[in-house]
Amino acid sequence: MKNIKITSILIFLLLSSCGFKPINQKNNSLIYFNEIVISGDKRISYSLKNNISLISDETSKNNYNVDIKLTKQRKIKIKEINGKVARYNINLSALLKLTNNKNRKEIQKTFDRNADYDVATIHSNTINNENNATKNLTKQISTDIINFINLSMRYE
Repeated sequence: MKNIKITSILIFLLLSSCGFKPINQKNNSLIYFNEIVISGDKRISYSLKNNISLISDETSKNNYNVDIKLTKQRKIKIKEINGKVARYNINLSALLKLTNNKNRKEIQKTFDRNADYDVATIHSNTINNENNATKNLTKQISTDIINFINLSMRYE
């Protein structure tokens, strides 16, 4: 028990004195989005735009335009012997293009996420499963984009 306490104190002291900071730590005024344009599914675009605009700060000296192209594909993943579909796969892809308003430098990156959902016996439950999978994918893509932007601006 004593060794665990000593080890945890040593780790704490080493990490606190070396300048370690978590990557996803909130750092205000990293970037300001002058314009956010998202093409694709309107419901996903609206949610994605709201999530991304949360990191925008007007006092930042990094002024960028954001252009995102969303594509959503639904494919059959599992078919039963009788030909009925048992499971679908959704692929959500986002092509991010950040354009610096000062020097017109562009940064591009593609983000892909996949999710499966089951076909229920009642059609409305299948639609709910698809909507839940799409919401989860949108949250994941939003998080990926925000982390990428934070890292890009931090080391620029």
